[in-house]
Amino acid sequence: MSPSSIKIYTDEDVTNSVAKALKRRGLKAWTTPEKDNRGLTDIEQIKYATRLGACLLTHNVEDFPRIYYSFREKGGSHSGIIVAKQGSIGSIVKGVLKLAAEMGPSDMKNRLEYLSNWT
Repeated sequence: MSPSSIKIYTDEDVTNSVAKALKRRGLKAWTTPEKDNRGLTDIEQIKYATRLGACLLTHNVEDFPRIYYSFREKGGSHSGIIVAKQGSIGSIVKGVLKLAAEMGPSDMKNRLEYLSNWT
């Protein structure tokens, strides 16, 4: 992946193996446990990911779209949110890599993406 590729920060719902697999494939990726952020609220996770310059990857497909629109209405800015239904690590990694090949950090800024559109 190029230096201009998106970065990924996974919340507590996403297995650490996803971030490990993304790292092996050249993406910068971090996990909530790795950053010692267990127990943060969803909004705090979004803000932390933004400080990293990373898109938040979550399996919380029910709450995060609502949070995204509420956050946007309040003028909040973030580095992007990717919601993915739970599935195999391979399919999640494949979708993220496909997204990363087409979308850069500026494309993802303040954007909500459904990983199902990239698999």
